[in-house]
Amino acid sequence: MKHILVQYIDLLNEKEELEKRIQKLQDKRDRINSGGNVRDVVKGGEGGLQIYHLEGYPVADEDEVLYLIKKNIRILQQREHDIQEKVLDVEKYISTINDSRMRRMITKKYIEGKTWYQVANEMGPLYTKDSCQKQMERFLKKEINKKMS
Repeated sequence: MKHILVQYIDLLNEKEELEKRIQKLQDKRDRINSGGNVRDVVKGGEGGLQIYHLEGYPVADEDEVLYLIKKNIRILQQREHDIQEKVLDVEKYISTINDSRMRRMITKKYIEGKTWYQVANEMGPLYTKDSCQKQMERFLKKEINKKMS
């Protein structure tokens, strides 16, 4: 269970990064959909001395690029969905813990990403960095033993 708790903040960061990537792809798709001609200049004729200005609309390229962008967006959205499911699993797990003290510690350490020193300070004057770590270690060990039996 600890590995899932440790990943919580990384999951949220990855979700944010995916949202940005999806937005960039959607912006690119929108630019392509808004149309526009492609221009190019080539040399040719009369020994390569003449310059030709070409302008056109690359329909085949556009279709292929749009297809790939849409496919990439779907893949990223699926990853984003999977991450959200994992985040919800962590939240559900935390809500099943009966011990308020442990819920608070888990939330401060793994959800809010605080150091053990910060956790101890927020828990109150009776807590130290080491006591919080030890309590969490015992709790997680007990949880693992529960699952194995």
